[in-house]
Amino acid sequence: MEEGRANTTSSSSGGNASSSQQDLGSSTGVTSSNGGQIAAQRTRTVEKDASGQGFGLAGHGAPPRRMTMRSDGAARSFHDLFTPEKRLKPAPNSWQSFKNIIFLSPLNILLLCIPISWALYFALDLGDNIPGEDCNAHIKNNVGVFVTAFLAIMPLAQLLSYGTEEIALRVGQTLGGLINATLGNAVELIVAIIALFHCELTIVQTSLIGSVLSNLLLVLGTCFFVGGLRFKEQEFKQTAAQLNSGLLAMAVIAVLIPAGFHATLGDNIMDPMERDDLLKVSRGTSIILLVIYGGYLFFTLSSHKSLYEDDDPEEEEQPTLNLTMAIVLLVVSTALVGVTSEWLVDTIDGVTCTGNISKTWVGLILLPIVSNAAEHVSAVTGAYKAKMDLAMGIAVGSSIQISIFVIPLLTIISWIASKPLSLLFDPFVAILLFLAVLVVNYAIADGKSNYMEGFVLMMVFLVMALVAWFIPDPQDGSQLFPDSACRI
Repeated sequence: MEEGRANTTSSSSGGNASSSQQDLGSSTGVTSSNGGQIAAQRTRTVEKDASGQGFGLAGHGAPPRRMTMRSDGAARSFHDLFTPEKRLKPAPNSWQSFKNIIFLSPLNILLLCIPISWALYFALDLGDNIPGEDCNAHIKNNVGVFVTAFLAIMPLAQLLSYGTEEIALRVGQTLGGLINATLGNAVELIVAIIALFHCELTIVQTSLIGSVLSNLLLVLGTCFFVGGLRFKEQEFKQTAAQLNSGLLAMAVIAVLIPAGFHATLGDNIMDPMERDDLLKVSRGTSIILLVIYGGYLFFTLSSHKSLYEDDDPEEEEQPTLNLTMAIVLLVVSTALVGVTSEWLVDTIDGVTCTGNISKTWVGLILLPIVSNAAEHVSAVTGAYKAKMDLAMGIAVGSSIQISIFVIPLLTIISWIASKPLSLLFDPFVAILLFLAVLVVNYAIADGKSNYMEGFVLMMVFLVMALVAWFIPDPQDGSQLFPDSACRI
């Protein structure tokens, strides 16, 4: 019996052993199958690594897919710079483009003043513009050239802006915005540079501050007034408006600090030392303002461009000029503005030498009207069509460009040219700028406009123009940086 049990146990053990072997065999088969799959994967990985497709051409490192995405992203970013934001309809031919230029605006009739101003400049005896008898003898000739050149620049400014916009249509939003920002105040910049090299420092400073006053009070006020007559109330983007207010306040600070330095410390510092210190302060501040302007461009054109985009964009844009005509228009109008501005600036001394009209009033009131005529029309048209964000962008945006780009840029240019242009403005002019920014900040604080706000802004501008009429030109002895010091 024990032997039978032993046999039974043995057979049972043998069965279990046999079963265990079968299980082991199946496990081994599974393991072998998995091993084959792993080996195949390793083989494919090695093949990919060898061909440079698995871990990149270097063998190890970032996967090529990421590198390709970065390369494609950079290529797309560069391509986007020259890709229009909206689809463009076919451009007209050259003849139709030429007709569009000629019939752009009723202001184009003033283009006839270009050859007239040139003819008068070369035909008439303008004298040496020295106060006294000689000045009185040539006053009519100087006034004739000044008025015709003054009128000629108005349509030229509009044509320059027109050509800039047509070129900006054909590139991406970022590059187009940069083009508009750079050339948007080309007339002010050209006139100011010519005046700077004529050593008309008073004209340079007052014309730039006058452009800011004109845009903030006259242009923006007219937009509010005209839009308010058609619509009871209009709204605009409040976040962008508040940012613009902060930038304008920064510009006021940059103007007031040198004036405060001169007012508080001027009596304790010898004039030569104070001049040197103020020039250093002005040039350092100008560099900081240009850095701020670069950050402003990045903010508006890249990181937060949605704040400045149209909420209801059109599907397609219709160019009114072909690219060739747009470039030709931009180049020709810029050249004509430069030459005509030369005649304009050259006759300012002859117009103001009698003392009946001051350089301060010419720079603060007259010249900004010339340079802002085209912007004035575009902004008011936008407000009338309920495009208040467009009107705000033109009026306030132009003021910001002049304040934190054109003024500091001219200060740097004068530094390079060894001209003593500083940020020390006439105290009364600096006060006018401060009051204008203060009034506008109150007007745009709620993100809404009506005709009464526009009426108030226009009346403030008229009050400033009236007061500026009675401001005499500063004498050389009362200024740290007189025009005569520039001519030495």
